[in-house]
Amino acid sequence: MGAVVVSGSRQTRVQGGRTMEEIEADFRKPGKTLLGRLTGIDVLDFWVGPFYVGLWGLITVIGILIGTAFYVNATILNGPYSYPQNFFAGRLEPPPAEVGLAFVPAGAPGFDWQMTMIFATIAFFAWMMRQADICSKLEIGYHVPASFGVVFSAWVTLQWLRPIAMGQWHEGFTLGVMPHLDWISNFGYRYNNFFYNPFHAIGITGLFTSTLLLAMHGSAILSAAQSRNPDVVENLATFWRDSVGYSIGEDGIHRLATLIAAGGILSANLCILFSGWLVQDWVSFWNFWNAFPFWNNV
Repeated sequence: MGAVVVSGSRQTRVQGGRTMEEIEADFRKPGKTLLGRLTGIDVLDFWVGPFYVGLWGLITVIGILIGTAFYVNATILNGPYSYPQNFFAGRLEPPPAEVGLAFVPAGAPGFDWQMTMIFATIAFFAWMMRQADICSKLEIGYHVPASFGVVFSAWVTLQWLRPIAMGQWHEGFTLGVMPHLDWISNFGYRYNNFFYNPFHAIGITGLFTSTLLLAMHGSAILSAAQSRNPDVVENLATFWRDSVGYSIGEDGIHRLATLIAAGGILSANLCILFSGWLVQDWVSFWNFWNAFPFWNNV
């Protein structure tokens, strides 16, 4: 823990013999980006106020602006709903099924959806790379961009991999707040009963389990902070040994929760990807189980 030094009307935290201002100034020095480490050339390595932008941050902003422009054009300027309903009710449909995997010409149905999807993908990827650049500059692990990359993989699966596997962009989901929720509901019924989808179950279990672990972690920390028992540290270690089989510690519990949540999302990706591509009916999917010899007295 760093000490706090009062200087005039400001409080300056001192850490390792240096003030936080000195540490921040050191991290703000140009260089140490991923591109710089690979090529020796740091391109557009700059800040705006307290925010690091860099090459990937600039690409993120460009992707957001252009993608939003296409979405606004289709749902607000030329949408069927008047303001202020359109933000929630506006919908941007994927190209018609007969288009297949072709690029839609400007003005044709699905063009705005396709452009929004492309520039959103660029923005998401660039944001992940910006996070990696920040980690590189701070000389820390790449846990943050890796975690965001897992979430990004869900977008790629939904809007790129599955439509390509199905042979048509029409299989991508409808963009819009309420229409997107409708799409999710209808998707499950489309393949009979999604509760029979094992990857769906594993995905939900992973997300709920990670939430449980972090809730247990927060509760344990709060309990320890209020405890007057001199053996509180050992009691905490015993709690985690009894709960997860190992005295995992404050850092370890975050890593475990992150890994389980990431596994849940990756399983959910398979839940979507396999639906309609490899599996047409998740109830009938389990027929192989009923056909095992030891269920049939063979």
